[in-house]
Amino acid sequence: MGAGTLGGFEIITFPTSKRVLVAAIDSLFAKNPEYGIPNKWKAEDDWNERGYSFLDSRIFYFKSEPEEVYYVSFYGDANKSVQVDTTKTGISIRAIDNDANYRWTKEEDVGSTEENRINKRFQTEIITKLEQYANTKAEIEK
Repeated sequence: MGAGTLGGFEIITFPTSKRVLVAAIDSLFAKNPEYGIPNKWKAEDDWNERGYSFLDSRIFYFKSEPEEVYYVSFYGDANKSVQVDTTKTGISIRAIDNDANYRWTKEEDVGSTEENRINKRFQTEIITKLEQYANTKAEIEK
């Protein structure tokens, strides 16, 4: 994947600033360290080398079957930039990997059943916690 070719799954928008959402993500990892990327998958965190250093992103790990990682980035603001619209912040899964063989899979490469499973897992395990930590309710952009 080269720069400019990264699509995305659902865009999930939080009606809050990026600063608040980043704090919620930090809280999620602090209170749920099991979502942090384990050593055996660290080599796959090579997005800067792939040309995506401009994206502010996080990787979420899921140990239960299917074991997988989600590469998630913020929408609308480049990495380390000043947020233009502080009333909302969007995030999206950009790619997933569930076989630990250095092959990231984009949304366009999965079927609808798999896409629904991925979106549901992200919503259930991550978004609901972020909503609690950010004290807000996210919406899925249509």
